[in-house]
Amino acid sequence: MAKRKFPDLLHPIGGCGFIQFWKLYFNNWPYTLYSLPSRLLSLMAVTFRIPSVFFEKIRHKNAINSQEIKDGPIFIIGHWRSGTTHLHNLLSQDDQFAFITFSRSLMPLDCLGKLRPARALMKIMMPKNRGMDKVAIGPDTPQEEEFALAALGSVSFLKCLYFPRRIEEYFSSSVFLKCMSEQEKESLKSAYLYLTKKMTYANNGKTMLYKNPACTSRMSLLKEIFPNAKFIHIVRNPFEVFPSMMKLWNRMTPSFSWHRNASINYEELTFSFYERIMKAHLKERQNIPSQDYHEVRYEDLDSDPMTVVKDIYQGLGIKVNKESVIKIERYIEDQKIYQKNTHQLSDNIKKRLMEQWRFALDHWNYNYPDN
Repeated sequence: MAKRKFPDLLHPIGGCGFIQFWKLYFNNWPYTLYSLPSRLLSLMAVTFRIPSVFFEKIRHKNAINSQEIKDGPIFIIGHWRSGTTHLHNLLSQDDQFAFITFSRSLMPLDCLGKLRPARALMKIMMPKNRGMDKVAIGPDTPQEEEFALAALGSVSFLKCLYFPRRIEEYFSSSVFLKCMSEQEKESLKSAYLYLTKKMTYANNGKTMLYKNPACTSRMSLLKEIFPNAKFIHIVRNPFEVFPSMMKLWNRMTPSFSWHRNASINYEELTFSFYERIMKAHLKERQNIPSQDYHEVRYEDLDSDPMTVVKDIYQGLGIKVNKESVIKIERYIEDQKIYQKNTHQLSDNIKKRLMEQWRFALDHWNYNYPDN
């Protein structure tokens, strides 16, 4: 784990409502002294935003509540570090879809205005890329909705990063339906429905294109909320996922954690979490109609992205238009300069991965990569 001690000053918890902030704050006490600047700035952000949250609720409440969700949403799912972000950025080039931006995901309660002060602050304080890879980020880039769900008070995987002392508890209660209480399920349903209505309203009725690895084993619950939901599952060689996931922990936890996390064995967690979520996904997918589920391999997306996109559209019955194809092709061309990370695994990790993740290697026909 990285030696960094101070979490980011621009913390996602600053996008919560006032009451939700204090619930999270007292439920996860105590905190490190190093997190004090981040906590104070988050409290300031929450407090200063009270008027904008109130006025946005008054102004748009009726319109949001009456907003219809005719199609979708479309959910891009897959274990973390499997290529969900790349696929999301790619499909977001299609104008028939809407996506939640970074700024709106961080501040879902007051995101319909111009957000000029907040956007200016984000541009100053945000890194240029995600840290664990070279993927660019900014206030208007596509972002996963899990940040918004956490800010709205729902169960959320991101609490594993905010409060790692309770990582096992928060992981289980946010990712696995069987571990959620009825109250937690209802909070997730309510947050997703509100967010989707709000984003659909903000984007003039367009179909929402979401990306959320935490939903890899939430599909049946999402189908209860959105009967027309469709899923794109992306899978990647587990030998690549493991080291990339370790890099995610190493980058994201120090950035977001208000707890001490030195004693957490992230290798053990990665072995356990992958096995549990992928096995849960294999069970969940049996209940999803074939016309609403499409699976792609990261390696195919990397080598021939346009063919993969066309297969997705055909498999899910999505209309293709010439303008969108041109934009997607242009994006693909721009990404050719992108440099992927390279990883090395110890012999012990390789051996354990081949044993513990054998089910995934066999099911998706993966071996240790030649390169």
